[in-house]
Amino acid sequence: MKKIIGAVATAALLSVSTIAHAGIMDAAFGNTVTVSTADGTVVQSYFFDENGDFSLTGADGTTASGTWTADDNQVCVTVGEEESCNPVDGLEVGGSWEVTSDDDMVLTISVVEGR
Repeated sequence: MKKIIGAVATAALLSVSTIAHAGIMDAAFGNTVTVSTADGTVVQSYFFDENGDFSLTGADGTTASGTWTADDNQVCVTVGEEESCNPVDGLEVGGSWEVTSDDDMVLTISVVEGR
């Protein structure tokens, strides 16, 4: 699970300035950002809060939490000592896009309405 969390955080997220630059993350608030494998299996669900906190739940029920920051069109997520930053563009409810992790895993990131 740690490997998937690291790969997803590194590749994907959104790698989700808190309030000052929160505009690019508005669609995530009150909704769920999912990370799925190529076969459609949801491996992680992220829940972002406007105050700069987030939590995630893995497919096996494992949970983690951390903080996020945004600057321009880049979002960084931090869990413990590990930070991962990635560009974000056009985040919207119902939208999705594909990313490739550092270990060449194709992942789909989606914003799903509700929590």
